[in-house]
Amino acid sequence: MATVFTGASANGATSGTESQSHARGEAAAYWFVNAAFLQEIKDSNPHLWHEVHRLRTLCELEPSDLEKPQATIRELVGCLDELRDLLALQFALEESYGLISADSDAAQRIAASLSIAEQSDAEHERQRMVRNVTDQHRCLYLQLIDLVEQAEELQYRGCDVDCLRMMARSIERFSRDLTAHERLEAELIRLHDSRARSGGSDE
Repeated sequence: MATVFTGASANGATSGTESQSHARGEAAAYWFVNAAFLQEIKDSNPHLWHEVHRLRTLCELEPSDLEKPQATIRELVGCLDELRDLLALQFALEESYGLISADSDAAQRIAASLSIAEQSDAEHERQRMVRNVTDQHRCLYLQLIDLVEQAEELQYRGCDVDCLRMMARSIERFSRDLTAHERLEAELIRLHDSRARSGGSDE
């Protein structure tokens, strides 16, 4: 049975609803970053990164792949299906233990208790980065679901060389988006570590 990821943030806001909340003057959710857990979650899921590498390798179409497009699309379907479940679990764990959203009331209390230094532009930027990360979780997961559905349709109705090449290009776009997302999370972890060394804290 497929794992379904719908986003684990308390407010469930997308960038559009977030903008509406700010327009109404409502308090935005405050995000706690547990960088150690976030990094540990990434390091402890080698199966996910193996499947990401496998998917990228499958998209590097060889002449033998083009000679048997139906067999190749079957391999892509299996890999995409496995990756969907692994990525759903990864994102859910990250938003449960690494990126934790407080509700609006709690956010107001936290904001009131923060020192002037902690309310700096750097802190606002860090909060913006976390919101971007969680928004990307949802976008990437929906993108992957769409790829699974496209690949399954090609498998069942028949896949020729042109369709296989188009599918490979779509997957490569997803792969680039995932790489950019991982770089953003790595930068968030780095910023958190720098902030912790300088005396800041999420506690």
